[in-house]
Amino acid sequence: MANLDVRAAGQRYNSGAILLHWTIAFALAFQLALGFAMPKNESGFELYQLHKSVGITILLLTLARLAWRLTHRPPPAVEGGFQGIVAKAVHTLLYVFMVGAPLAGWAIVSTDSIQIPTVFWGVVPWPHLPLPAGINEAAEVTHEALAWLGLALIVLHVAGALRHQLWLKDGLLRRMGPGGSAAAAGLLALAVVAVYFATGMKIASDVVAAGGYETAEVPAPEVTPGPLETQSATDPAAEVAEAEDEAEAEEIDAPEEAAADEPGPPPVWAIQPGGRLGFSVGSGDNTIRGSFSDWSGTIHFDPDNPETADIRIQVRLASASLGDATQDSMVQDADFFASSANPIATWRSTTVRRTGSDRFSASGTLSLKGASRPQSLTFTLSGDGLRQRVEGSASIDRTAFGVGTGEAAAGLANSVSLSFAFDAIGRTP
Repeated sequence: MANLDVRAAGQRYNSGAILLHWTIAFALAFQLALGFAMPKNESGFELYQLHKSVGITILLLTLARLAWRLTHRPPPAVEGGFQGIVAKAVHTLLYVFMVGAPLAGWAIVSTDSIQIPTVFWGVVPWPHLPLPAGINEAAEVTHEALAWLGLALIVLHVAGALRHQLWLKDGLLRRMGPGGSAAAAGLLALAVVAVYFATGMKIASDVVAAGGYETAEVPAPEVTPGPLETQSATDPAAEVAEAEDEAEAEEIDAPEEAAADEPGPPPVWAIQPGGRLGFSVGSGDNTIRGSFSDWSGTIHFDPDNPETADIRIQVRLASASLGDATQDSMVQDADFFASSANPIATWRSTTVRRTGSDRFSASGTLSLKGASRPQSLTFTLSGDGLRQRVEGSASIDRTAFGVGTGEAAAGLANSVSLSFAFDAIGRTP
């Protein structure tokens, strides 16, 4: 008690220091809750992306806080002697934790065998540190140790503040309280605790309950198949009218008698906007789901004479989406689609046969990533006349096309399930 300076306790930090202090406090509470919750969901990719963005934010805020402290003199210490040494040591180690933990996490990401890109808050690409892969394990140990150290230091920091406020009653909390209010500082401290035990844990448990990114189905957006070599129609009414006009003109020019034993040319079908082309692949106990937003095709098909069919589908690989910007970037790399070198995947039918009243099986050739392999699919039709709903599926062996060759694909199943559904309007040639 003899070393206590009551006058120093009454001197406040400036507004910039107070703002940075509480902003970092809230971020730390959230980050620690998130970090300790993540092991419950080892495949929670979204949690790790969020954890990285919050960690970078804490690092930047801490560097700003240090710069502010160097340019704005803080109020003098309240205590001397042993208590003063302990308080100063806790403050110093807190800075070590707030700088060291994010740097250790950054080192983990930079040296991991699976090079997953970091996109700061999903907007700014964040570079990897030029570090040797051999330090990855040491970085992980350091990161975890600093997390536990940080938690202990925060407990000591809060305990010290409570000691001054409740035991020594020197009004120390006013130094960091907005408006010089000890009550406001206390409320903010309680809010930080609430963030730790409520917000961070709730987000983590929600993602765990939903199965994380791997088990959450990514709804395929309603999109217009893109203009590759052929385009689908955008105006169904106009296309029907055009088909009728062409049919009338051809009826005038056509011979009065056609060979009864030979089927005529199959109708030409235009894929309508709003279709979907999705895919899914197993990953351990989970399933990764995605979709393509840019695809198109030309379809010559007569349901009554399927053997005359000629179907061609084209998919722009760069349009693949897994619902996460970082994952979308990874799937375009050489280990997966290598879309910069092979931008288009194509499938062309060779034979089509009926397997049921409205069910068909089609064999063809899939060209993907520089390889061409036999690939079959099944589909059904539902509708009337020249307006049909098409739904189908296929199972593709990704290894036959060299899709998923690196360590990032080590846990993926070899078989990829493909599904598609779209409306089509036909016209008689």
